[in-house]
Amino acid sequence: MLFSYLIEIFHYLCTVIKDIINSKNITTMKQIRIISIMALSAIFVCCANTSTKKTDEEATKDNAASVEMKETSDTPTDVKSFGLVGNVKEVKVTVTDITSGTPDDPWEDAVQRMEFDKNGKVVKDWFDNHYKYDDKGNFIYGVSEKSIMRRDDKGRIVFYENWKDEEDDEGFTIKIEYDEKDRMAKVQLVGWESTVDQTFTYTDDHIYPDRLNWESEDEGDHYSTVMTYTYKKFDSKGNWTEREIHTISKHTIEDDPEVDTEESKSIEQREIFYY
Repeated sequence: MLFSYLIEIFHYLCTVIKDIINSKNITTMKQIRIISIMALSAIFVCCANTSTKKTDEEATKDNAASVEMKETSDTPTDVKSFGLVGNVKEVKVTVTDITSGTPDDPWEDAVQRMEFDKNGKVVKDWFDNHYKYDDKGNFIYGVSEKSIMRRDDKGRIVFYENWKDEEDDEGFTIKIEYDEKDRMAKVQLVGWESTVDQTFTYTDDHIYPDRLNWESEDEGDHYSTVMTYTYKKFDSKGNWTEREIHTISKHTIEDDPEVDTEESKSIEQREIFYY
């Protein structure tokens, strides 16, 4: 579903899903449902000739968060909203767990793609859903013909809703807020019975977030996660291509003082293709 983007939390969801499969204590559909809701909000993180060109020049730096805001007036709106620079056509993301100190093989379901058209509008999300626009670039429909998209006066996506019908237990609504530098600041996803709130933190004029916090409530279950980013590599356009993510997640249940805490590390790599 659209805005499964926010790929910033995708690698964590893969970890949680893997833990659910292996856990003897997690058996309820409630926990599966909240993870599905979070997965929907996982990518809004994340376009000359008509041939596809991939930049292969990469520079290793200590932290991409030190890269300050650059002129991005030539970057299409959706591409910029997703934290990218340039005429991007496709982004491929791979996540590798390094919690044990030794990289595991990338999870098969942690390889995802996102695509933009030549006008920089999102046309395909991480879950292979396609989005239609008319000849003037106006949104027609997304996941279903019931989908609704709204943009602000700067052309940025601020609202997306998809409910196939009133009994659709997989429907969702997403609201997006931006800061004064046009960076994504807050995202709220409301599902059938769950709500996820995400907040991005930046340092000064840095173009990439230093941290992502998200909070979620689901019928007495509270989930809280802090993800801290260390950027490692960039391509020649200035887009990051590798970062390390340190995740601390906590799960509490109403009227239960016990806090279930998990800590993990992962490497997220992006291959970015341009028009």
